[in-house]
Amino acid sequence: MRNNLIQALFNAGANDQSLPPYLLRRVRSTNVTTLGMIFFVTLPFIIISLIYMPPLAIIPLVGAFTCIGAIAANFLGGFRYSRLFVSILPVWEATLYNAMLCNPGDAPVSSIYLFSISMMLAPFVMFDLKEKGFLIVSLLLSSLCIFMFPLLCDWFTVDYDAELVQSYVKLLETGWLNYVTVCSAVVTAIGFMLGLAIINRNAERESEAMRQETEMQKEQLQQEKVQREQDMQQLQQAQVLEKKRQWTNEGLTNLSDILRGNFQEQEMFDSILSMMVKNLRANQGGLYVVDNDEDDSQVRIGLKSCYAYGRKKFMEKQFAPGEGLLGQAYLEEEAIHMTELPQDYTTITSGLGEATPSALLIVPLKVNDTVEGMLEMASFNKFEAHELEFIHKAGESIAAYIQNNRVNTQTKVLLEKAHEQTAQLREQEEEMRQNMEELSATQEEMRRKEQEYQRIIQELQSAATEM
Repeated sequence: MRNNLIQALFNAGANDQSLPPYLLRRVRSTNVTTLGMIFFVTLPFIIISLIYMPPLAIIPLVGAFTCIGAIAANFLGGFRYSRLFVSILPVWEATLYNAMLCNPGDAPVSSIYLFSISMMLAPFVMFDLKEKGFLIVSLLLSSLCIFMFPLLCDWFTVDYDAELVQSYVKLLETGWLNYVTVCSAVVTAIGFMLGLAIINRNAERESEAMRQETEMQKEQLQQEKVQREQDMQQLQQAQVLEKKRQWTNEGLTNLSDILRGNFQEQEMFDSILSMMVKNLRANQGGLYVVDNDEDDSQVRIGLKSCYAYGRKKFMEKQFAPGEGLLGQAYLEEEAIHMTELPQDYTTITSGLGEATPSALLIVPLKVNDTVEGMLEMASFNKFEAHELEFIHKAGESIAAYIQNNRVNTQTKVLLEKAHEQTAQLREQEEEMRQNMEELSATQEEMRRKEQEYQRIIQELQSAATEM
């Protein structure tokens, strides 16, 4: 309980965390100094004054109550001006106490004068250097009090026995009170200096703690900045991936719309290749379809559609498996992506001239592990990963169309052959029917002639018999 009370008195007015740290330190040091003045200065001088010079006891008594009032003022938030009052109070009380013991023109009592000088260190403990205004005012008022000592001697006198006053003064100058007062002054000065050193040490510790905290906050902010940058990069990457995904989906949707269209075979191939070239920002393209003989003994890869190819390339309409890069890609069933092309492989021609492309892509069009065609693309721009993924996905759809188209074509051919065979069978049946009718007529004629011959024979036999 007692410790809690002392702690509360030490921290009166110093619990407001909204105040600057230096101000909280000075308010706390003011409370400690004020309590020290009450117990180690005013109370001893009240007792000594009551014993040797009762009229002077009022001065330390007023000082004690003033110190108590200053602590209360700090508790209520009036610490700025209460500290100013407390900082000059000891000097004024000691000087006034000294003046009331001296006659006008007398030198001050040295021990009390030394005590007054030591109390001038109080402002340095109670005010920070950031509070220069209060510190300067406090020092000026304390110095003014010291210099006003002769005037105070004229203004204030003690109506008391002169011999007792002289004996008390002698006791303060040469007696045991001299040693006590001088020791109190020295101890007070040392205490103020130690207090100032402690305040500075605490300030340094707090500054170091604040520096470390600032460094930690700076490091944390740096980490948060790095994290935000990483999050931003991830967000940007996610946005880029989403854009690429949307681009791929839009391309596949456009291809599906074309494949569902009602086009002739050549028009369909041209539309597919044109869409692929434009969607990939390529400059040349070719669409090849695998053609098999009826007995599958001869496989040829035929050019069905081209985009911006020159005459020489367009004339090369047929490739055998293993022939050139396209034939090799067919055999291996793997895409070929080249970024360094031979000078004589192909060129992209415009009205301003011709140049070798920067990238070449040959992709087998596979469905159900069967290569149905080949797609060849050339561009001045290198193909990115999402574009390659799009080409492979689109290749499956194109291959499925080629396969379905081949099946439909074969089915159509078989149906036409079946119709032709049916017509031939009908013609043969009609011819056989006609032949059967002619054969029946011939047989009927033969039976009629046979009957006629039999009748003639019978008539001849009858004539012969009659003869």
